[in-house]
Order: sequence, then structure tokens, then C-alpha cells
Amino acid sequence: MRGILSRVWERVREKNCRSAAGRRRPAARVFAASAAMAAALILPCGQALAAASARPIRTFVYENTLYTYVELEGVESPVTQVEAKIGSKSFSASGRLETVRQAGFPITYLLLVDNSTSMPPYRKQLADFCSQLAKDSGEKTRFILATLGDSFQVLNENVPAESMEEQLAAISFDEDVTRLHSCINSALDYFETLPRQGNELRSMIVITDAVQYDPQGGVPYEQLLERTTQSDVMLHSLGMGSDAAALDSLGKLIQASGGMHQVLGDGLTPGAAADALSESGGALMVTGFDLTGNTVFGENQEVSFTFASGGSLLCRGEAVADIPEPAGAGAASSDGESASAEGETSPSAGDETEAPAESGAESSAEEGTADASTEETTAPKEASPSTANPGSGPSGAQGMQGGQGSSVPEEKGKGVLWIAGGIAGAAAVAAAVLFLVRGKNKKPGQQQKAGQQKMADEPQPDKEPEGAAGIYMRIDAPEGVLDSGRKEFTLRRELTIGRDFACDIVLRGEAVPAQAARIFLENGRICMEALSSQTAVLVNDQPVKGSCPLRSGDRISIAGCVIRPLF
Repeated sequence: MRGILSRVWERVREKNCRSAAGRRRPAARVFAASAAMAAALILPCGQALAAASARPIRTFVYENTLYTYVELEGVESPVTQVEAKIGSKSFSASGRLETVRQAGFPITYLLLVDNSTSMPPYRKQLADFCSQLAKDSGEKTRFILATLGDSFQVLNENVPAESMEEQLAAISFDEDVTRLHSCINSALDYFETLPRQGNELRSMIVITDAVQYDPQGGVPYEQLLERTTQSDVMLHSLGMGSDAAALDSLGKLIQASGGMHQVLGDGLTPGAAADALSESGGALMVTGFDLTGNTVFGENQEVSFTFASGGSLLCRGEAVADIPEPAGAGAASSDGESASAEGETSPSAGDETEAPAESGAESSAEEGTADASTEETTAPKEASPSTANPGSGPSGAQGMQGGQGSSVPEEKGKGVLWIAGGIAGAAAVAAAVLFLVRGKNKKPGQQQKAGQQKMADEPQPDKEPEGAAGIYMRIDAPEGVLDSGRKEFTLRRELTIGRDFACDIVLRGEAVPAQAARIFLENGRICMEALSSQTAVLVNDQPVKGSCPLRSGDRISIAGCVIRPLF
């Protein structure tokens, strides 16, 4: 009898074990799916980190406003939020992030022409390049004409575009000595003595065959290379001739400055070189940051920038700039030295509350949150820049030169946070699935009651229409194309294009449909769609079919009318 009971007991145990194993299988499948989901989330995170980058080309302070000219690459979504961080404080952009052409900021070009005896064969190419550059440039572009040879000489500090060819023709090209490096160094000295015209972008274009003849040795190449890297003047060059080694050496100097090195020949004409240089300068992005409340001053201060779209981090960039102390701040600073020293030894309550906000910046940024109401006097979340509200102008006193920035890829530690965010998201999905699996064992009444209770307990987020903040857009068009005359818009939902005056962008022309196309926001991207089947709508000479992604500067053609949206 005892043996029979023992066998029965063993069978019951086996049955229970099989039942338990069966119940564990759904959980195992869920966690296997979670692992796959985490891998799927990790991959795009890594791709996103590698895709977008920001390279501050020039960063400087003028009248207590920090300006940065930046080159963005791989950024598909429109940038709606920008922040600069100096020390432990972050500053929101005091205006929109725009191209130099959109902003209308001043540009100064110093045309440094090689005056040596080897340059006369290139006189026509020189005139064609400079004349075309003058035509391409805007009203706020200033040209300074100077020569390099035995020494650096300024011929004219403000050359009118209409007299450019005449003044170039007056250059003698009779120098036997070409102190190329010394003259470039002297030109940088000249810029340091030249009063800055507002927040101008300063550039030097070296036009030469790059062959140096300096019996005295001149400025060492390595020393000049370091100076061009740190200068607030961007160097460009137009190379001529066939000395490949000399042109390559000049090219490395220009590239270290962040500028454009071009060599005539192989299909590159002087006019095309001028167009490319003008386009690259006008396409740089620029914005400013009011430094009121800043406490970090001095030379070579590190500045970090964050760029976001709708609360999602896009990329970061770093630069070094000289940050002068505003006029009148010295007395206030000396009066507050004792209080500042006391604050260092005994942190205030405000400092104690700032630290946790700073430490949690990265994780909150990777989750795609953005607090647009963060005060500038506290340390805001670094990767959740507040909205760049236009309108607050610069204030303060003196200006100062700044340094060149560099592209900053996402650091490994920050990339891990993205991966952790992906895994956390997958884990959350797995937990939800487990909850549903377990919920099947509940009675329908219990499930309904639990669901109602959960909805009552959870806070409901405030929903805003997509693009509520708006994206600034400027329409570049030839004279007579726009019938309404209006060129600046704010894209929130959509902008319609057509002949009808009810459209946002009104085109002039009988062949233009009443409503030809629309520009709209779709999943955070700016897109375009044709509304008329009778008239072809082209983007960069390609017919628009369905929803077409749109980039700043794309060429839109409708019935012979050509416009370019800049955003």
C-alpha cells in the first residue's frame, strides 16, 4: 500500500513540474522577444549617434553675446532647440538657428593676392574669381584687398563690387620674394587690430601659386598652423599653378582653419570656385546666446553646444572661445569675492539642488524630453535644450575674439545611455506583455475594473499639435516670382503654394495652379506634396510623387516659377 501511494505521489509531482514548465514557456518567449527588441532598438540608436554631427566653425563673443557659426551634417530633422553650456550654466539661444544668408549677418573677406612675378599668367583667373565672388555676395559683405610678397600690404579696406576688376588690374605682380607664411601671419595680426563690425564672420582668401621663397625663413609652418587653428578668422584659398607639393601644404593649412581649399584646373573654373565658396559661407548655421548671468571668463574657455528637434537630441558640438568680462562687471565681481569664497566652502541650497539636475541631464535627454521653461540661472538638463525663443537681443559691452570649434561625436558613455534607454524600452514592453499574459487568468470584471483604476491613476499628458512651436522658413525667389511679396513664414502644420491668394505662398503666373503644392510636417520632418495632377511640381528637377522629404535650399519648380525654401 505504501509503495502504491509513493508511485502516485511521484506521478503527481511530475505532472505539477510539467505544468509549471508550461507556464514558464510564455515568459521565456516574452523575454526572448524582449532581447530581440532591445537589439532592434540598440541598432538605430547607434546609427543615430553616428549620423548627425555638429562642427562649430567659429565661436566668439561680441557685446556679451556668444555667437557660433556651425556646420551641421546628417541632420534630417529641423533644429528647434539650441543651448550653449559654459562651465555649469546653460544658455538658450536668443534667436533662431538660421543660415548666414537667412540671418543677413555681415561677412568680411580679405582677398590676399600673391604679388610675385610668377602670378601674371593667372591675372584673368584672378579677376574672374573675385568679380564672381562679389556678385554672389550680399549687401553686408565687405572686401579688403591686400597683397603678399616681400611683405603684407593693404591696398583698400573697402572695395566696391563694381570696381573690383579695376583695382585688381592695378596690382603690379613684381615681387621677387614670396614670404607666404609670414604674410599670412601678418594678415592675422591685421585682423586683430581691425574693429569688428558687429557679429561679422571674418574670412581670408589666399590667392596664390603657393610657391614660397623666403630667404630669411619666415614664420615656421607649425607655428602658423597652430595659430590658424585658434584664430577667429577662417582661411580659404584659391590655388593656381602645377606645384602639387606646395599646393598640398597650403591645403593642409586651410583645412586646419576649417576653410575651403580649391585649385583651378581639372574642370574647376574661377566662377565655379567663387560660387562654391559663397555657397559654403552662406549655408553655415549661426545663432547667438545672451551671456547675462555668466560667471566664467577668460581665454580659451570650453563651450559645448546641444542641438535638438522637438525634445529629441540630434547632436553636440564643442568649441573654445575667449569670453571677456562685461564692462562694469569688475566692480561687482570684486564686491562679491568674499561671498563667492564663502559659497565655495559652504555650498548654498541652490547649489545643492543644481547638482542632481546636472547629473540627471543625460538620461532625461536620451528619453527625448525637453524642458522649455528651465531657468538660465540653474543648471538645466544638458541634452534637453530649451526652446530658442527669438527676440531677446544682445546686451553688455565689449567684444572679443574666439577660437575654432571641432566636431564632437557622441562619447562612449553617452552612447551607453542610449543603449540603456533602448533596453529599458524593450523591458517595459516585455513587462506589459507579461501583465497581459497574467491578466488572462483574471475574470473579465476584474480586468475591466483594474484597467479603469489604472487609467484613473495615471496622469494624462497634455497633447500638442505636431510642430506647435513652429519652424522659421524663408522663401528665396527671383524678383517677380512671388505675387504676395511675403518671404518669411512659420511652418506649424502646412504651407500651401499656388496662384490663389488664399495660399500661403502665392506665385505669379497664369500657368500656376490655384493650389499647386503644400509643405508640411510629417513625423518631425519637412515634406512636400503636389496638389495638382495637371501641372508638374519638381524638386531639384525631379517630379514630386506622394510625400517628398524637403531640405533647406531645395529647388522647387512649378510652371516655370522657381523658389527655394530656407529653414
